[in-house]
Amino acid sequence: MRAFAALSQDRRVRYGALSIFLFAPLLPEWLAPLTTLFAFILFFRYARSQSILITPRNQQILAVIFLCWQFLGIPRSNYRISSLVFSLLWSLMFLGFLTVSNLLTDEGSLRGAVVAITLCGGIVGCIAVGQIFLFHFGGYINESLRTFFNPFWGKADVFLADIAVNRLLPDKILALLPVHAPVQARERANSTFSNPIFLACYSLMVLPLSVYCFSNGKTWKKKLISAVCVVACVGGIAASYSRGAYLSVIVVVFVMLFMGWKQALGIVVASPVFLWLFPSGVYRRLLSLLNLRDFSVVTRSRIWEICIALLKEHWVWGLGPGVENIRHILIERGEIHQPHAHNLVLQLFLEGGIIGIALFVAVIICTFIDLIVVCFRSKKGRPLAVALLAGLTGLLVFGFFDYALYGAKILQFFMMYLGLAMAVKSVYGKKRKTADAGENPEPTADSA
Repeated sequence: MRAFAALSQDRRVRYGALSIFLFAPLLPEWLAPLTTLFAFILFFRYARSQSILITPRNQQILAVIFLCWQFLGIPRSNYRISSLVFSLLWSLMFLGFLTVSNLLTDEGSLRGAVVAITLCGGIVGCIAVGQIFLFHFGGYINESLRTFFNPFWGKADVFLADIAVNRLLPDKILALLPVHAPVQARERANSTFSNPIFLACYSLMVLPLSVYCFSNGKTWKKKLISAVCVVACVGGIAASYSRGAYLSVIVVVFVMLFMGWKQALGIVVASPVFLWLFPSGVYRRLLSLLNLRDFSVVTRSRIWEICIALLKEHWVWGLGPGVENIRHILIERGEIHQPHAHNLVLQLFLEGGIIGIALFVAVIICTFIDLIVVCFRSKKGRPLAVALLAGLTGLLVFGFFDYALYGAKILQFFMMYLGLAMAVKSVYGKKRKTADAGENPEPTADSA
């Protein structure tokens, strides 16, 4: 505490706000909106005291238009309260996008953020591996241990939900709110999240950053800690038993090969080791995709069939934001009790129509362009830019098989990830004109 108090106001605000964002994945799901709001208020008060103007930039402007379009879609929804809640959730998490992109203004703060994300991802992965270990072996001690800590915050969430349902909120209000409860899939790890797909999506995005930390560690201790986090992230993906994540990680690893020849060599050497260490259950789960009678394969095919037919009816304006419209349509048309379209593009297309999906895609494309520009312009910033590209690519590939951006914590992390990408562009864009130019000066007439 004394060390924190001794820091300058700028550093206290930066460390305080970022610590909330970067360690939020360890907290319960329902705290994500509160931590985002608190961090933004902390940053906003500092910005106002220093007369710093907070203005949306580039893809943030597109994101604001996307959020406005969500609110305009609420009257079209059959579940307006639910749509309003989801629109407010997206808007609130957008504040994290603004906060992170404005707080990370130099290489030191970028490095600190990536290290914090890596450590948090390592802890989340270790908890996931521990949950699967207890599921298989905890019964030898006590049968309740097999599922007691999965999800990690499950007991606290159930306790708070019970208070809300039985003591605070009337049934009429509860019926209007979106349904979002921990998934009862105890044979799959949830870690600190409420759904295995949230864990899988989060681990996919953290994995490239942990590899970046390992490759840039200056001491053997830092490399050792980063290596443990890499193994933990891979373990988290494996423990989620998400087949979409298994396929996505192949693409993530491929993109990471472009971080540099040293990193590529390490990845090529390490990949067979990980493949050898995976338990047979991971391969059985992946190979079940080839079974056309597998329940989840058949269900997804039916969901996509219904959603594509629905898209032909509502492709212009969409059904309105949130998952409740699609949830009930799937029940009515196919007796399928699933919350969403199990596809990122289909889901957002159905929610916001052609305009909504076009705005979201534009935000992603602008982010990709920024990171690719850094790859070509800054040798120093290339590894981190490629790591972020790998994480975003993993999210998009994963989005072909599932939809995760309705969870509060994963949406919070996604917005923070976009802010981190924008900060990388800003920092290493400036470095191109100074340090990078100094390292590789162009020949002049005098030098010739």
